[in-house]
Amino acid sequence: MRILLILGALIAGTIAGIYLFGMIWRTTAQEGAVAMIVGGATPVGLGAWAFLGTKGADGQRPSLGNVRTWFALLGIAAAAAGLFVLLITALFLVVQRG
Repeated sequence: MRILLILGALIAGTIAGIYLFGMIWRTTAQEGAVAMIVGGATPVGLGAWAFLGTKGADGQRPSLGNVRTWFALLGIAAAAAGLFVLLITALFLVVQRG
């Protein structure tokens, strides 16, 4: 159940991140880096929030003092960033082809 919540948070965060990316990109075209940071950080933040807010199989929440928690957060960040870049690239190709 926990993995489904994290996956849902990553998908919802990616959709929200792409929306924020588009809004920032359209209003300030010179600040593309800011748009990528805000858009890419949204799914990472939501995924990490879902992971840290849910209990594991042992009935306890993750501790930031544990190394396994940091590796899990690193994996969530990598998955969110990869998903965000993949969807931005796909959206760009769809728009370019018309």
